[in-house]
Amino acid sequence: MAAVREFTKTNLNKQGFGGLDDDAKSCYAGPLRFTPAVGTVLILVGLALQSPIFLGVGAIVPLTGALFPHGMILDLVYNLGVRHMFRAPPLPPTPRPRQFSYLLSTVLIAGSALSFYYGVSALGFVLGGAVALGGTILTTTHWCLGSWFYRLLFPHAATS
Repeated sequence: MAAVREFTKTNLNKQGFGGLDDDAKSCYAGPLRFTPAVGTVLILVGLALQSPIFLGVGAIVPLTGALFPHGMILDLVYNLGVRHMFRAPPLPPTPRPRQFSYLLSTVLIAGSALSFYYGVSALGFVLGGAVALGGTILTTTHWCLGSWFYRLLFPHAATS
């Protein structure tokens, strides 16, 4: 099994995956990119369509991650289907810092949907674009802005 870089380990720890050993982090580093990658694509589609309905329904996706650490919709898609194609293990439950990030994403995507609904497209692009940018960074580096905010707001609750 390939060793995971220190940068990746640090970023996974800050998302709340500090309880995983290096072998587990190495094993999950790739699969943990699935959810933010697919989520980012869905947001970009909603922004391209400027669709309040698509974005509004799309806000349910991160909401499931915020509310159900074992049942985020995209994690379930991965765990019940995609992972079998690659003979990969199921994803671990979503830790609190990443759940908080999903909650922030939910609020911003819902705000984007409402902005498009009320004709304030520029704000819709800013709010949705912020989530898409954050999702792109998370997908490519495992650095999570929402988890960073969680650690600022709840330093005693955040575990490494």
